[in-house]
Amino acid sequence: MMENPGVVITVCRKTLPALKATALRDFLSVLQENELYFENDHNKTENTYHLFGSEIEFISVDQPQKIRGRKRDILWMNEANEFSSDDFKQLAMRTTGQMFMDYNPSDVNSWIYDDVQSRSDVEIIRSTYLDNPFLEEYIIKEIENYKLTDENYWRVFGLGLRGVSEVKIYNNWDFCEALPDVDTIFGLDFGYNHPTCLVEIANKDDEFYADEIIYRRFMTNEDLIKVMDELKISKKKVIFADAEDAQRIAELQRAGYNVVSANKEKGSVKAGIDYIKRHRVHLTKRSINIHKEQKMYSWKKKGEVILDEPVKLNDDGMDAIRYPIWSMYGKVRKLSGII
Repeated sequence: MMENPGVVITVCRKTLPALKATALRDFLSVLQENELYFENDHNKTENTYHLFGSEIEFISVDQPQKIRGRKRDILWMNEANEFSSDDFKQLAMRTTGQMFMDYNPSDVNSWIYDDVQSRSDVEIIRSTYLDNPFLEEYIIKEIENYKLTDENYWRVFGLGLRGVSEVKIYNNWDFCEALPDVDTIFGLDFGYNHPTCLVEIANKDDEFYADEIIYRRFMTNEDLIKVMDELKISKKKVIFADAEDAQRIAELQRAGYNVVSANKEKGSVKAGIDYIKRHRVHLTKRSINIHKEQKMYSWKKKGEVILDEPVKLNDDGMDAIRYPIWSMYGKVRKLSGII
């Protein structure tokens, strides 16, 4: 803008709320830090700013009149893999100069690989977190943790390489002799024809430990309460249980157990899995049934496309582990803005 007076620049993202919370906020912060922000140059209604005789506008795909509006000289598509191929075409035909697109190559299949990267007029710049001098230390630690916890996440977010097709959900779990001596919580997945599974979970140094306590089919609530009593399960410790079985939860509460509904809002399964994949998980050697589940726990496939939904088979222990970890740690951290 400083070197090319009169240039029109468009910054675009899939949704307006995401745009305002990221690129627009950062742009305004840069202006203020450099004493270049002037209220009269900022049209807050149109999300435009005039500087050095040039204009920059911030638009989103959920504003169709903007997408099909006037031409611009330069376009930046932020998080480009969120866009569709048609979004790209509509924006491209109204851009007279250069286009920039940034994205994490997390999608195994994307229109970007076929429609954009194959073009002769495209330059691909691969950068990683090591190229970002402004990255916070906790984010660096989180990314480098993928080396140990998830090979594909490390490939995408650590090395900046295209994601590979992976059906198996959890990788790099290991074994431990016992849970560490810290406070624990429980996860409970109800079943009858499927096993009822009770798992004890510990969190030490942001790594999770899991111990299979009960894994048994054909259990009524009466049977479950009897076994829990025999095992002397603490009635003070929180047990996160399947929220869809409210009646069984109420019966356990009447028996004195501190059972609460696990977080099962829309999207919680995928979010919980993603959260666990970012952490090291240690499974006790005696947790034989859960270990078998972990080896088979996979994403659904539709043809050659891997879906963001696990196969609902051999997942009782996987659910019992996810309920407490996501409800107690992951959900809280997400709401507080840590992840």
